[in-house]
Amino acid sequence: MHAVHPQKQLAGTGITPKHSFGQNFLVDEHHQRRIAELALSCARPAPGTAPLVVELGPGLGALTGALLSATTKPRVIAVERDRDLVPLLKKRFADVDSRRLVVIEDNALTWPLTTDNGVDDGFALVGNLPYHHAADLCMRCVDARAEHPRRIGGGCFLIQLEVAERIAADPGNKDYGVLSVLLQSRFVCGLLHRVPRGAFWPVPDVDGGVIVLRPRDDVDEDVSFDELRRVVRAAFQQRRKTLRNALSSLRTDSFPVDVDAGLDAAGLAPRTRAEQVDVQGFVRLTRALRATPPTP
Repeated sequence: MHAVHPQKQLAGTGITPKHSFGQNFLVDEHHQRRIAELALSCARPAPGTAPLVVELGPGLGALTGALLSATTKPRVIAVERDRDLVPLLKKRFADVDSRRLVVIEDNALTWPLTTDNGVDDGFALVGNLPYHHAADLCMRCVDARAEHPRRIGGGCFLIQLEVAERIAADPGNKDYGVLSVLLQSRFVCGLLHRVPRGAFWPVPDVDGGVIVLRPRDDVDEDVSFDELRRVVRAAFQQRRKTLRNALSSLRTDSFPVDVDAGLDAAGLAPRTRAEQVDVQGFVRLTRALRATPPTP
């Protein structure tokens, strides 16, 4: 499907990119095709059905067009918040069969990913995400995955390079933190490549990064994701503190814990710092804290 530069699409409409929406449209066709391919590789359709991709914030349809041009003939649901762009998006793809493309005017931050929304299980997510909402949108994916493990097949996002590096960071790296642990607890996260700022219009102040999320097959479903989140956030709240000191704030009536006993059961030294603990270490720690009765 022929790509159209967004500046040409907006000419004569009186519409300009909205800075408040983080609108920096991807104009590099190589990156458009590559992101579409990666997203489609994450979809897990039922046998005999076409892959389904939900695009968060399609804008003027750069990735939408790349997806629809794929040889696998995927179905696409495009969720766009900007009411000014929705008519342009529908006009651009007016000739596309409605069974292959549905455009929905809604906010990707609130559009339901897990409730009955007419979307098949195993769908993939894709998006050139607004940089200031990238972390929140990625966390929506992991929340949905934790709530309904088979719902999301994975996804591919173009986000701010700094956020992509945080998501894919390993223990001991300065970028390793809450976002790294929580996303990696449900997905294998890979930072594929950098996208230079010149690949966008308007040109943003920073480069982008392509991140791919593929579901882990070793998730311990017995460990509550909400409790894991509490433990990880407490551990990193003051990242230079030892785990023994950082986790002291965890003990509440709803989550009674014995930190020393929990650390011992998880095989972690009290003086260990959060940045030294891998994802499975945090999972073990959360399980151990829940199983360890508090000291009277």
